[in-house]
Parts: sequence; structure tokens; C-alpha cells
Amino acid sequence: MKKNHKINKQQLFAELILASVTIFWGATFPIVKDAIAEMPVMAFLWVRFALAALLLAFLAGRAGFATLDRRGWLLGAGLGSVLALSFIFQTFGLERTSSANTGFLTGLGVVWVPLLAGPLLKKPAAFGSKVGVGFALTGLLLLTWHTPWSINFGDLLVIVCSLFIALHILGLDIFTKGYDGKAFTFVQIATASLLYLTGSLFYEPVSWPQEWTGSLIFAFLITSVFATVYAFWAMTTFQNRTTPTRAALIYTLEPVFAALFSIWLAGDRLTAIGWSGGFLIVFGMIFAEAWPLFTSKKPCLER
Repeated sequence: MKKNHKINKQQLFAELILASVTIFWGATFPIVKDAIAEMPVMAFLWVRFALAALLLAFLAGRAGFATLDRRGWLLGAGLGSVLALSFIFQTFGLERTSSANTGFLTGLGVVWVPLLAGPLLKKPAAFGSKVGVGFALTGLLLLTWHTPWSINFGDLLVIVCSLFIALHILGLDIFTKGYDGKAFTFVQIATASLLYLTGSLFYEPVSWPQEWTGSLIFAFLITSVFATVYAFWAMTTFQNRTTPTRAALIYTLEPVFAALFSIWLAGDRLTAIGWSGGFLIVFGMIFAEAWPLFTSKKPCLER
């Protein structure tokens, strides 16, 4: 009995740490929206990811990089390119829509994963995943509701972002085995930073902050240190102390915190229809991930 109690306490602590990650993820939406009002999008992104890459390189150390062969570097660069695309679409979308909408719509990546796993991995989506997608799509319609209905261009960019997030999740599921997590993540983050720097140098008027304001420094601190490096450390250290399904359910808190921080920090306001849409998106995410808990069948996709 005492041993089981100890295990339960360890799992609870691990899940609380994972929940803290979603707080930082949710906080980034209004913080980044303010930051990209002070400097161009890709300039902000390359500095943010470069700082995170430096910290990850330090944490990985020589032993971590020793696990990377030529294939590991190439796979990391490929996944880093997919990651870069997800953040480009998300941040340009955030520039054109509300922080709350961006948070909810980014969460759609969770429900796209089982749908894309069918054609890409030959793992058909479970019934719960299909129902969850239905809830999420209904929520998407309500969240972006206008009369007559039309989708905001910023919302559309974030939806594309969520598809790239799903592809990145699937890529991590397939290609990361055998490599040190910190070193492999460094390759992805560094690749994304280089792509952003290249884009900024060619397409933006400035590629470096002209003034390091307090709000900009705070944005880099939250996004680089906490939303990237701390989040990665927490996930690699504590996610294996709970089940994949419970971890995925915890991550659905991200859009909830995004909405709360958007209201608090950015003054965003959602209509009753918009809140209903956000609720259905989160409910769809939860339904898709929790379905295996209510059936004896093995989940179609282990994550």
C-alpha cells in the first residue's frame, strides 16, 4: 500500500509539472502578440529560437551530441523545418487575429494527429478521434462565426499552423528513437532559427531589436527559457511518469490558459458563440484523447 501511494504521489507531481508547461505555453500568445508589434515577426522568431538553441546545446553537452549520427542531424533539420513552418504560420496569424483565437486554433493539432496517422502511418483513426474531430470542427465554425460567415485570414493561417504541428508530432513519434532528446531538439530549434534569420535578412527591414525594451526582454525570457527549454526539460523528464493519454489530456489545458491570459494581458473579448466554439474545440481534444480510457481496445495511435 505504501509503495502504491508513493507511485501515485510521483505521478501527481509529474502531472503538475506538465500542467505548468501549459501555463507558459498559454501565456506566450498575448506576450508574443505584443512583442511582434515592436519588431518584425521573423526577426523575433530567430532571436527567440537562437537563445533557446544555445541553452539546449549547453544542457545536451558532448555526451548528448555523441548520440547524433548523420541521419540524426538530417532528421533533426527536417523536423526543424516543419517546426519553423508551424511557428511562421502561427505568428503571422497571431498578428492578424486575437490571442484567444490563436490559442484555441493551435490546439487543433491534437485532433489532426490521428487523422493524419491513417494515410501517413497506416494507423486508422479510432472512433473517439473521429468524434473529437467533429466536435473540434463545429467549435472552429463557432469560434470564427460572422454573419455572413467568413473566416479571418489570421485564423486561417493558424489552422495551417495546427496541421504542421500535427505533422511535427507524428515525425517525433517516428524518428526520435535512439537519439539524446536535448541534442535532437537543439538541431530542430537551431534549424528553425537559421531559417527565420535567412527570411528576416531578405524580407524584413530590420533583423535585430532596435531597442531592448522591458516588454521585449520579458517576451524573450518567457518564450525561449520557459516555453521552450523548460517545457522540453519537463516533457522529457516527467512525461514518462504518467500515461501518454493522461499527458495529452493535460496538454489540452494550453488553449484554456491562452484564453485566460489573452483576456487578462491583452484585453481580448470573446462573444458567447466564440466561447462555445472554444469549449467545443477543447472538448473535442479531450474526447479524442480520453476515448481509449473508456474502451478495452488498444488505442490506434500511441504517442
